[in-house]
Amino acid sequence: MRTTFFSFWVLLFLGTIVGCSKKENANIGNLIPSHGERNEVVLVMDDSMWIGSVGDSIRAKLTKPTTGLSKEEPIFNLLQYDPKIFSSRARTSRNVVLFSVQTDQEFLLEKSFYATPQNFFFVRAETTDDLIKLFSSKADSIISVFQSSELNEEMHEIIRSSTQNLDELKSLFGCTLKIPNAYHLQMENDFPFLWYQRDLSSGNLNLILYEFSISEIENKSASIENNLMMARNFIGKEFLRLAQENAYVMTSSNIRPIIKKDVIQNLPVYKLMGNWETPNDYLQGPFICYAIRDEYYDRYLFIEGFINNPFKNKRNQMMEMEAIMKTINFNENTN
Repeated sequence: MRTTFFSFWVLLFLGTIVGCSKKENANIGNLIPSHGERNEVVLVMDDSMWIGSVGDSIRAKLTKPTTGLSKEEPIFNLLQYDPKIFSSRARTSRNVVLFSVQTDQEFLLEKSFYATPQNFFFVRAETTDDLIKLFSSKADSIISVFQSSELNEEMHEIIRSSTQNLDELKSLFGCTLKIPNAYHLQMENDFPFLWYQRDLSSGNLNLILYEFSISEIENKSASIENNLMMARNFIGKEFLRLAQENAYVMTSSNIRPIIKKDVIQNLPVYKLMGNWETPNDYLQGPFICYAIRDEYYDRYLFIEGFINNPFKNKRNQMMEMEAIMKTINFNENTN
């Protein structure tokens, strides 16, 4: 009797999840906080689908390599649950995709479905082949939502936990950043140049700021992209020197950097991602850099993060530093 009673409630719970298209608007203030490791995605589907072609298609999309890292790391870590064991704890994960085979085809995103913040996707189709086609056509959208959400959550966590005043930022660059308390000021120079560092057990995370005039970046001597790379290589040779003689940080010559245009604080930005190396030394790793075009100060303001953490995964650390960059504020009166 006890087993029958338990099975009844499991089936009732699953029927509620799979059968509904829309959830009645809940009072988000009453929802519990979601949970999950950074860049973790929960997948709900039958075990038979997970070990078959459906699972293969999902893994091919959701575990593709993270952009900008020399060592391959998946964009997400996946946790799969068969619907029979999709517990109340699992359903409050921050990122969830539920796959099911049923009569009606549907692709649906519900925000804050069982917890907040939460992205809960429903992917439904009549056959497993249709399910693969539907997911493949929507995979980029799912990835974009999860990545944007995770970066946003990282930024909010940094804002909540950072209490450093950092007067030198206002003095040299006329801006503020939320930099976690674990970072300390490594170097300050009137160039202007600032270097913050966070110590790790096996290396360090580095955040640097510097600027060049617009005319130094935008001129006929070379393209903007080339001048941006020349600027960061100049900074590496001038300020980022290592203990080894003639060793300094520069852009890797083996991996072509990725340069994209973006906007932050309503200002145009060049986003640079690539790898750094050290001539006359063995150190190397990934970097991410925002070069912000700021006409008010007639400058390109560079905010750059680079990781020195050999043999360790770096995906989440890169996200941490990008999240720090996104907290920039040019209102000098902001606390």
